[in-house]
Amino acid sequence: MGLYIGIAIVSCALAFGSEKTKSTVSGSRGKAASRLFMALLYLVLFVPAALRQATGNDYLRYVSFFHLASVDAYVPTEPGFNALAKLVYHLAGYENYLLLFAIYAGATIALFLLSIHLLSDSFAFSFFLFMAFGLYFQCYNTVRYYLALSMALVALYFFLQREYLPFLALVLSAALFHKSVLVVLVLYPLCRIPWKMGQRIVFTGLGAVFFATRSFWLKLAVKLYPSYEGSAILAAGGSITWSGILRCAACLILLFLCLRISGHRADDLAGPHRFYANAAFLSLWIYVFASFIPELSRICYYLTATQIFLVPKTLELVPKEEKNLKTGLTFLVIAAAVLYFAAFLLRADDPTVRILPYSSFLFSDLPAYTPPDQ
Repeated sequence: MGLYIGIAIVSCALAFGSEKTKSTVSGSRGKAASRLFMALLYLVLFVPAALRQATGNDYLRYVSFFHLASVDAYVPTEPGFNALAKLVYHLAGYENYLLLFAIYAGATIALFLLSIHLLSDSFAFSFFLFMAFGLYFQCYNTVRYYLALSMALVALYFFLQREYLPFLALVLSAALFHKSVLVVLVLYPLCRIPWKMGQRIVFTGLGAVFFATRSFWLKLAVKLYPSYEGSAILAAGGSITWSGILRCAACLILLFLCLRISGHRADDLAGPHRFYANAAFLSLWIYVFASFIPELSRICYYLTATQIFLVPKTLELVPKEEKNLKTGLTFLVIAAAVLYFAAFLLRADDPTVRILPYSSFLFSDLPAYTPPDQ
């Protein structure tokens, strides 16, 4: 746990340093210093992710998937995943799953950092929330899903810019690794709609109907994901994700408070801010009314990940003359995020997460040396 706390503290300090030097040091020196901070930040995140071994609740399952894909055996994964495993093993000359995990880690971290750079008004603040909400450490699990999620966030930049060709190209490329990303083709347009209060009430009512007819939707889920059928995942059913509900509710309460302070209404929000607010509302709707769907986080994370952009943008609604109030709200958000991170770490050794204890092949026991026969 100490290692993860250290990674979080050092990486957040580097993110702050990158943003600070870029804004305070003029010219090429400022840009060079900012890039150096970013390079160090990337290394701090990449190295422990690349050096891990048997850390993550599905690490060994992925080792098996890599092997099956490399020998053209049946594996319930997407063609991009299968092709990459086969290519890396062929180039390495053996089943080098450590290199493959490192490639996934490197690409995923780079794409997450790029998405924060493209979408956030405050890189340092959004990065802090990225770490506090556990998004980085969750990358140690379900590597192909988090690669798809990072690609979806980069694609979101193009969607908000109405550049639909690169958006579709990125989403379809991400689907080659995890087909769940295709839900953004529906979710992102829904979040762009300028919802009115009456429409939100109607949508909430439809949520109750959706929950009441859950047996039909579960059958549809099995058709979309045949691997669910007869599985322990389906037998367990869904469950209320309280951490997701509380986080979505907290973001919406913060939005409500900042709107009241600024004298604006939710209907006044536009552009990316409206998108992020709608994403928080829609993810709360899913967590409540679609709680019966197995592995619901696969859908919701495409929406809740945008909260790292929503929170800084929402705090900017507070007028400059209310400086003390804004400072108080900012510290409240930081304290809440730190508590959320602490709660995440306390359950990081749970079998459903299992990113603790951290282990690396660097510290694995090596076979004893046996001298050659004379």
